[in-house]
Amino acid sequence: MDEKELIKKLQQGDKGAEELFFKKYSPLIFNVALQITRRRSVAEDVVQDAFLAALKNIKDFKSASRLSTWLYRIAANRAKYVIAREEKQRKWEEDAVEKSLPDMPKEYEGNRLKEIIWRGMEELGENEREIITLIDIEGMKYEEASKLLNVPVGTVRSRISRARSHLKDIIMKRNFFEEGLSKE
Repeated sequence: MDEKELIKKLQQGDKGAEELFFKKYSPLIFNVALQITRRRSVAEDVVQDAFLAALKNIKDFKSASRLSTWLYRIAANRAKYVIAREEKQRKWEEDAVEKSLPDMPKEYEGNRLKEIIWRGMEELGENEREIITLIDIEGMKYEEASKLLNVPVGTVRSRISRARSHLKDIIMKRNFFEEGLSKE
C-alpha cells in the first residue's frame, strides 16, 4: 500500500491501515523517542502518545510533507515536551536526587562497543543525540534529515560533524576504552 492510499484509509478510520501505520513507523519513532528521552519506558509512552495524536489528527494531515516526517515531528515534539516537563519538575524539587544512568537497551548489553557509544551519547545535548540518531543510527541521508528537521543540508552537515566530534571527545575523555578494548 503506497503512502497516499494509507493516508486515505487512515482518514477513513480503517483499523487495518492503523495497524500497518504502526508497524511501518514504530521502529523509527521509538528510536527517535529513545534517543531524546534516554529511557525505554518513557520512549514507549511517547510512541503511543505520538501515534494516538497522529491518528486523532490524521484528517488534518496535509500532503505537503511525507507521513513519516509529520509523525517524526509529532514524536520529537512530544519527547522534548516530556524532557522539558521533567526538567521543570526537577527544578521545583528542593532535594536533588543524584542523576542515574538511563536504561541501556537490552540489545546493547554484552556488546562493549555499543555500551561505550550509549554512555558517550548520554553526555551529548538533545540536538546532538537527535542528529546522530537520524544519520548514523537510522542511516538517513543528509537531504532527508534536512527536510525532517526543517534546516538546510549544510546545517545538517555541520551538526553531524560537531556531534560526532563531541561524542569522540567524550569517549576519549572518559576513557571508556579500558585496556584491551581498543583492539576490538
